[in-house]
Amino acid sequence: MNAKEKANVPPFKFSFVTPKWAYENLTVPDLRILDVRPDVHDYFKGHLPGAIYVADAAFRFPLEGLPAQYHAPDILAKFFGKLGLRKTARILIYSDFDNVLGATLVAYLLNKVGFEEVMVLDGGFTVYKLHFPVAQEYPKYFETRLPVFEDTGLFVALEEVKKALTRKEVKFIDARPKNAYLGDVKTWLRNGHIPGAYSIDWHLLMDPINPHQLKPRAEIEKIFNQFNLKKTDNIILYCGTGREASVEFLLMKYVLGFTNVRLYEGSWTEYCTHFELPVETTEMVAAK
Repeated sequence: MNAKEKANVPPFKFSFVTPKWAYENLTVPDLRILDVRPDVHDYFKGHLPGAIYVADAAFRFPLEGLPAQYHAPDILAKFFGKLGLRKTARILIYSDFDNVLGATLVAYLLNKVGFEEVMVLDGGFTVYKLHFPVAQEYPKYFETRLPVFEDTGLFVALEEVKKALTRKEVKFIDARPKNAYLGDVKTWLRNGHIPGAYSIDWHLLMDPINPHQLKPRAEIEKIFNQFNLKKTDNIILYCGTGREASVEFLLMKYVLGFTNVRLYEGSWTEYCTHFELPVETTEMVAAK
């Protein structure tokens, strides 16, 4: 994306909103709701009134042998157009429990392709249905034609990760659980983490009973403050497939105000296949 294109893109707005806010705004004309839970049968049983169903897994596809990679911008434009979305609409996304990651993944992609305002339902569907009525009817909408756009300032590719390995001013954050970060879980072709990366398990930011719900902001800030991170630091976030890191990306960039944070979309799925790149299995501790 060049400077001219960037100038033509309105500032992106992101927030977590309460179930009460969602209920009170259901009839606002420019609000569109996406239900991204993995199982469509959950949608059939009940969903937020007016919600459009699309499983978050639909937004990723194999790329040159790498599984679970994000679709290209032209495909995403067609995809979101199929859902009847307009870039000026306000988009509310929800899922349930651990699949908050599906909601934040889709929110990140909407950000990437130029939508103006996106929200994630704090607490997810479980908390919403405890307090407000749900629906089983399907919404009616018309397909839209969206311009193809990609904000390249939000992410990094492997080549930039390689360069960052030798730059002390770049800070990596691994959003996976600690046992994956340390290489104790033998999931990958190679196990461990990018050298120098800090471990900030995304679960630490969420309620331990309902991981679709954020902890209080003061607790979240305390977690990040343990690593002496400055709001202007050059930060690259990654995880296993770019999904776990999406919740930390949105929180850091749009809630906590970090100004230079980007997502490594290929994440460990891609990195571990390059045997020329180093891997660590000991924890990185922040300097006092």
